[in-house]
Amino acid sequence: MHSKLDLAVGHLNAAVGTVIRAEDLARALREGSVANLASGPEAPLVRGLLHSVFVEIDPALILSCAREAQSDWQHAHQLYTESLADGLPRVKAWEQLVAQRT
Repeated sequence: MHSKLDLAVGHLNAAVGTVIRAEDLARALREGSVANLASGPEAPLVRGLLHSVFVEIDPALILSCAREAQSDWQHAHQLYTESLADGLPRVKAWEQLVAQRT
């Protein structure tokens, strides 16, 4: 049986091949940032894919991934905020989920 992190990463990698790993998404969700992930020529792609999680993945699955990564919705929301600063669009479903928790 695959983990929720594996499911999310599989979806994010679908169009580009294996670029990110479940461990990368877990770390981003724990840290609330992609700043410490990847260096070198693939870094922008890795960071972009991880930021796109909010656009590509259902909020409930993101929360499951955060729990599996031993993180919480607050750190996931930090990652979301970082994705907005990186130019990704707002995601109403994620914002509604967060509003229910505050």
